[in-house]
Amino acid sequence: MLIASFISTAIGMKLPGPGTIYLGQSMNFMGPVRIGDTITARVEVASLNDEKHRVTLKTLCTNQNQEVVIEGEAIIKIMSL
Repeated sequence: MLIASFISTAIGMKLPGPGTIYLGQSMNFMGPVRIGDTITARVEVASLNDEKHRVTLKTLCTNQNQEVVIEGEAIIKIMSL
């Protein structure tokens, strides 16, 4: 779950950033994370719903070998859309 917190950090601080309301997150744990691993969290816009001010994001965490350790989807609400 520590690694999963990197996803919320990326959403809250980078994409789209402050003013974001985190509505939900689904995650699939695909592999182990070991002490000493370097983890990269990626967040990509999958779809927009302008009417509801909602964004669906594809989320992914990989290790230093580009192996997926977590994949999933997040739904957020943006107050300034």
